[in-house]
Amino acid sequence: MPGREPRCHCGLTRAEAAASGRSAPAPAGSPAARTDGRRGALVATVLAAAAVSFALFAAIRRLDQGVQGAARTESPLARGPAIYPALPALPAAARTARGRPVPSATKIPVRPPTASEADWDRAVALLDLPLRRIAAETSVLELSYRPFAAACVAPPSAPARAETGRDGDWLGSLKTARLLPGVTLREKGATVDCEGARRLLVARADALKSELDAGEQLGRTNGVRPDHWRQLMAVYLLEGWDRY
Repeated sequence: MPGREPRCHCGLTRAEAAASGRSAPAPAGSPAARTDGRRGALVATVLAAAAVSFALFAAIRRLDQGVQGAARTESPLARGPAIYPALPALPAAARTARGRPVPSATKIPVRPPTASEADWDRAVALLDLPLRRIAAETSVLELSYRPFAAACVAPPSAPARAETGRDGDWLGSLKTARLLPGVTLREKGATVDCEGARRLLVARADALKSELDAGEQLGRTNGVRPDHWRQLMAVYLLEGWDRY
């Protein structure tokens, strides 16, 4: 009939239309496109997790096989006395000394300290901290004395070189050493002559000597023996103060 489509309406046209609709991609931003993207991401995640699980299983399997192989290997320590014979027993003579059993180290009684040792321990406990501090400050004072002596102290004569001056007892010569004239030094940003520099060093030395005398008096009051005091002075390298 005129005006009608010259095709059969038995369902063929509708099937072609549906097929063409499935093959056409969904427009970007449409709900169908977003669903397809999420489905693809989920499939990729599942495949990656499966690959990691398979690799982990293979590694554990290889480790388990290695442990089982090591367990089946015979240890040389288990081959009996033919390879590792037992040590022979000590003879009876070796277990005794002059016919008496050798005492065990755990059974040797601890010897109590003598009176002198106990006195020494009390002296150390009383004077260790103050003498340690005085020894440290004496070392700092000596470091300050070295550049002063190099610039200001005149070289001693040959007979006195071993006892005083730059090559000898610095504490003993601090107050008495002959100084060179016309020499100036920088002291904390100020310019001082050798006499002024020596006065500063002597003031520091006098303070340390007073502290040392106070420590000696403390020891004497608390029963520190004179020989122990001299020994402490030697231990902390403070013997030079006897000649100051």
